[in-house]
Amino acid sequence: MTFSELRAPFDMAYAVVLLLVNCAMQVMFALILLDEGFMGEDFETQKLNAQIWRTSVAHDYKYMDLAQTSLVTRVCSGDGALILSTVQATLVEQINNYLALETDQFGQDEFGPGILLCMLCILLWSLCVFKEFRHIWLAVAGAMNLPKSRNTIFTEGTFQQISWGRFGIFLATSIVRVAVASVLLVAGILWLARTTSISELMLNAVALNAILDVDEFLFNGLTPMKFQHAIQSLTPMTVKYSRRRSEWESSVQCITLVLTIIVPYMLLVKPFGQTMVEVKELLCGGNQSFVLVHNADTQMTNGLITRQGRGNLGNLSVSEIAVNAHTFRDADLDPLYISFTTLELADQFDSQVTQDMATFAASFPVCMEVSVLNPNGPLYADMTVRPMSNLILRSAGINFGEMEVSDCSRLQPYCHRIDGRLVRFSCGQSCGCTDVTSSPWYKVPAQGCSPSCLRLSQPECDDVTATPQSPRMNAWTSFWTDYPSVLSARYGTDITLTAVWPNIQQTLDMMLATGCPGLQLAPTDFMTGAAYCQGFDELFQPLAHVCPETCGCKQQGALPSYCPASCSAAAAAAAGNASQR
Repeated sequence: MTFSELRAPFDMAYAVVLLLVNCAMQVMFALILLDEGFMGEDFETQKLNAQIWRTSVAHDYKYMDLAQTSLVTRVCSGDGALILSTVQATLVEQINNYLALETDQFGQDEFGPGILLCMLCILLWSLCVFKEFRHIWLAVAGAMNLPKSRNTIFTEGTFQQISWGRFGIFLATSIVRVAVASVLLVAGILWLARTTSISELMLNAVALNAILDVDEFLFNGLTPMKFQHAIQSLTPMTVKYSRRRSEWESSVQCITLVLTIIVPYMLLVKPFGQTMVEVKELLCGGNQSFVLVHNADTQMTNGLITRQGRGNLGNLSVSEIAVNAHTFRDADLDPLYISFTTLELADQFDSQVTQDMATFAASFPVCMEVSVLNPNGPLYADMTVRPMSNLILRSAGINFGEMEVSDCSRLQPYCHRIDGRLVRFSCGQSCGCTDVTSSPWYKVPAQGCSPSCLRLSQPECDDVTATPQSPRMNAWTSFWTDYPSVLSARYGTDITLTAVWPNIQQTLDMMLATGCPGLQLAPTDFMTGAAYCQGFDELFQPLAHVCPETCGCKQQGALPSYCPASCSAAAAAAAGNASQR
């Protein structure tokens, strides 16, 4: 085939267009690879993003789940049920996979699987580009050995000579190919070195290789057949290789290979791995098990210690137990642990969510254990009240791991815990809310003792210490002996270790030794600031129920509101007798 036989006008124009398309496509690919929108922001910026997330969202009380686990704990433990902060969770997972780290590990191995695979992909990509460079170099070397003249002579698949113009176009095309390949080499290495997903590294390397094969795709798919046949039947051009030239070329290739391994690793891959560790440290390091909320009114930041990890099926939170028990329960059966409200009463639901224990305790018109749970109670057989009472009793049990409680005997050990409010509400009789001989601690609505139960506990209008043999004396002694444990539980710290404890101990000893008259010597509690006789609505019943005479409940005239009802009745009777005289 001669050169004149290839000079079909349309085929020639079409071939030139394909050449330009090839160059344009590779140039555009190179520009897109270098674009920040494609390359993505520098991974160093993830450090700032991680710090912002950790200090603004990760420990927010609003994002704690039903298992009482903080958002940061869920993100860093790989919780698959996340619907928030999924970007951070994905990043943590990618870092762990890239560096082969455990969830609680922050030390980087020198060659984790991600680093090793990244270096292999960079090497693979570099070899693809080097192959392109070598093809270009051999083509240019062969063309330079051809004779040059004003005209090109091509016969029988062999270039006899080539015109200077055609040779210039060939050199320009080769220079463009070298420039594009160089840009692709750098951009590809940067892209691979910034890939955080170990599973995407190989895909990215293969995708890069496809860019260099665009010319082959165009040649095999769209180039006219006679051009393909002509090129395939070309006689190979001669390139002279001396021993010195071969050794020089091998040396360059060896140096290039070594630099291809060392430079990307030292400048890109190794710092990238170190940055990954720093990002994970910012995301998951330190203490994860707390949440907080800022009270704008008190200007205090309040925190809650959360679980260190999500519970499994054997260690669920109260809310998770309730959800698990009801999710697949027959709709015709009463719920086990959830007090439901219909949509028509949605406003009541909002108030129930925010109501305190005192309001909840006052809402029940009878003492639940005495009137409903007791088989001899008047409402025991009432199927309107009984299901709700049973639900409350079961709910009181699951707070302490007692499942499907049916009577108060199982809950009695939890009566005197500061977090046993619902137990005291459900089991007022078993917990001493109705007993005049029980300790005044927690015998207030805010701690679960309902007003209806407290009304059943009406002591005599006499100081208990006046008759030490009286069973009511237990109420006085237990109040002072339990003082350290109750106040320590309330404040979350052992008050016996404070500097003021010796003074408090003196007061307690004085009260036990002196009896009710001691309330006149020390009428106010130092720790709570409450007057003993008046009681403390949040923690203990007025000691006027134990020492009514000392607290002025037997005086003439109107009695203070904290006095027991028996004193009011006695005062009324005394006033009636006086009027009869």
